Amino acid sequence: MRPTFLERLADPAIKNVLLCGCGGGFDFLQGVTLLPELRRLGKRVVIGSYSFGLPENIENAEVVHRAMDGAIVKQVTAASEPPADYGPEVHLASFLDQEWPEGAPHFIYAYYARAFTITSLREFYQELVEKHSIDAVLLIDGGSDSLMRGDEEGLGDPIEDAVSVAAVAALTNVKTKILFSLGLGADRFNGVSDAATLRAIAELTSAGGFLGAMSLEPTDPGLQFYRRAIEHIYANQSFRSALTGFILAAAEGHFGGEVIPPSLTHRVRPGKFFLWPLMAILWAFDVDSVARRSLLVGWLEPCRTFRECHYALVNGRASLPEGPRAIENLPLHEDMIGN
Repeated sequence: MRPTFLERLADPAIKNVLLCGCGGGFDFLQGVTLLPELRRLGKRVVIGSYSFGLPENIENAEVVHRAMDGAIVKQVTAASEPPADYGPEVHLASFLDQEWPEGAPHFIYAYYARAFTITSLREFYQELVEKHSIDAVLLIDGGSDSLMRGDEEGLGDPIEDAVSVAAVAALTNVKTKILFSLGLGADRFNGVSDAATLRAIAELTSAGGFLGAMSLEPTDPGLQFYRRAIEHIYANQSFRSALTGFILAAAEGHFGGEVIPPSLTHRVRPGKFFLWPLMAILWAFDVDSVARRSLLVGWLEPCRTFRECHYALVNGRASLPEGPRAIENLPLHEDMIGN
């Protein structure tokens, strides 16, 4: 018994994999949980950091792509020089050199998540598909706002995710396109309700777009590799991600929101967060199915600048016949007793 997404990735026809962050922040780093398994399967992995770090601030890194709207992409290695507070791409490259020296120097593509539209990101990804003979594209979302359709009350940071989903859905000559969500529940801080997320999963399942799920156990090689990578990165920069803390704490068995685990020290306050096991589950979905379900993709498709994307989101929400849904909540236990 193994989930559909692993069956697809185990296919011998899948030789080269592009693994990218879906919506900015530390998203690309959640994909580190997959690297040991992809390596075991004999896959070559190319990593893209579609993040909130500005590639212009990374020194000693080559510009390898210039988009039509002026956005740039840099190819970063361990020898590159990031700002002191934020440089996860550089530090992940040095971690991979340390863990797998036979493949050194490792490189990562770094590009700013709020500088691309669907058209410009698709063109860059299509370039990578051709350059690296990519067979599968894996989008990694830390949280679940990538699953929002657009009519929910809270959307998180929807534009970056929808741009990624639409760009990858439009790619040609790719055998498999998978969206992963890790950290379900973390986007409560961005207004995304857990009920809306679970409804999205149900609707995608009904449409044939759910590709299975897998829990990260405390002894799982992927989780251990991820923990070591995060520790290495944090030893070299001052910024800490609450999301990585949620995932690690949930995988270690922490529950609730009153006791702050070590991985979340200085990032949250008692009573202002909630840990549960669903945060340590990798949920997998067919990218094309996610794109077809999304209203956001249609709203953003014509946009030629990121500013236009913001206007399109506002106008799209305003055009909903009945407006956005009310806040969706899970039923209370006591309300279900006796029913």
